Amino acid sequence: MKVSIEQIPQVDLGNKGVLIRIRTEDGKNIGKLWVGQAHVRWAKGNVPEKNAKKLTVQSFVDYLNELA
Repeated sequence: MKVSIEQIPQVDLGNKGVLIRIRTEDGKNIGKLWVGQAHVRWAKGNVPEKNAKKLTVQSFVDYLNELA
């Protein structure tokens, strides 16, 4: 799996946040993850950003804590 960060803010995440692109070893697009100050969005495959699944950062953290 290959993971790359498309934008690296220096201090604050700002309005758009950080885009993390996730690909297979051979370069096939798995999806994109945006992490912002208030929300986390996931777009599987080539789903456009406007149709990405969206949840609050707190909901995302709660979900991750349930996995542990």
